[in-house]
Amino acid sequence: MNKKSLFIILFTFLLGFYGNSQNSESEKIEQLKIAFFTEELNLTGSEAKRFWPVYNKHNKKYEELRSNEWSSIKSQLENIEELSQSESNKLLNDYMSYKRSRVEYREEFVKNLKEVISPKQIMMLKKAEYDFHKKLLKQYKSDKSSND
Repeated sequence: MNKKSLFIILFTFLLGFYGNSQNSESEKIEQLKIAFFTEELNLTGSEAKRFWPVYNKHNKKYEELRSNEWSSIKSQLENIEELSQSESNKLLNDYMSYKRSRVEYREEFVKNLKEVISPKQIMMLKKAEYDFHKKLLKQYKSDKSSND
């Protein structure tokens, strides 16, 4: 059995016992993500030691941006029909600023990643992030349908 097949079996097993662990749900997801990304990027031990601090720092900055700026924009979108033209213009400017900040954060992240992993691994990371979120969504839908 190859390494990838073993990992997929392990991943499936962990998801199957998802609710039985004493860790919180977010900790479980984080542990699964670490294992999944490390495997998908074929990170060596030394690469993983350098990669995870960069990745975690970026995620923290991005989450702060999202919680501070996006939540404010999103809350105003719920009442968009009631905003004046000037309020809507300010909201649009805030939105564009938020989008620019996201791009700047991503560019900084890629620049920092280039110091610890290869460009190919950076693109593998993008694919791994997509695949991981897809698996989580699939698992969530499966759990939800079995509870109905």
